[in-house]
Amino acid sequence: MFNPEMTYRYDHRVTFYECDLGLRMKPSALLRVLQQGGENQLTAMGLGYETLRDKYSMGFLVSRLIMEIDRMPQNNQVFTIETCPMGSAGSQFFRQANAVDEQGNVMVRLYTSWSLYDPAAQKVLRPKQFPVELNGGELEIDPKEFKLKFEQGEAVASRPVVYSDLDSNGHMNNAVYFDVICDMLPLERLKEQSPRRIHLIYDQQALPGAALELFCDNSRQDVYRMTGRQQDHRCFDAEVRF
Repeated sequence: MFNPEMTYRYDHRVTFYECDLGLRMKPSALLRVLQQGGENQLTAMGLGYETLRDKYSMGFLVSRLIMEIDRMPQNNQVFTIETCPMGSAGSQFFRQANAVDEQGNVMVRLYTSWSLYDPAAQKVLRPKQFPVELNGGELEIDPKEFKLKFEQGEAVASRPVVYSDLDSNGHMNNAVYFDVICDMLPLERLKEQSPRRIHLIYDQQALPGAALELFCDNSRQDVYRMTGRQQDHRCFDAEVRF
């Protein structure tokens, strides 16, 4: 449930370059927009990326996310992003962001779990170390749903990690993983429909200089389970449902 006093809203018009073959917004493009809402809110609070880095030696890393899709925004559509911090548990902060159409209907829900870390010391920090309390509401899912575990599927591809994948942290940007995942799905299916649910667990950073080895299991109809590994460690697990 969103707390109105801690909910940040802004509008976005879908551009052609954000769309796929069906003129629907790509999941990776929508993820970027929904996550930007959280950064905008922190910036409005005086705690944007640069301030947290330079003044507090802090930053956020997304660790788990679930995107539930009723329908994707269409080319040239204007929709509203509403985002709210949802408290913390253990070492994790939670946030929910919705994409809401002009009639007030929620099209997409994004649930995320974040770690606070010290980039200089390369260590995870506790939520109580954050300068302010981020407790704006309650997630509309049980945080236990963030857990995802399955056996690794068959090897399907090898993909280099290159310049265009990277962000300022020097590793693959979290939205790029959505492109990696969607590239592993059947193109003909994506022409007809967007996934209904994308569940992604980030494990270790995917870095340039080594290929990302990709594995997939489609033994269950309408369910694709994917793993990405780099050298001797796992970078992500994902489950996509249609």
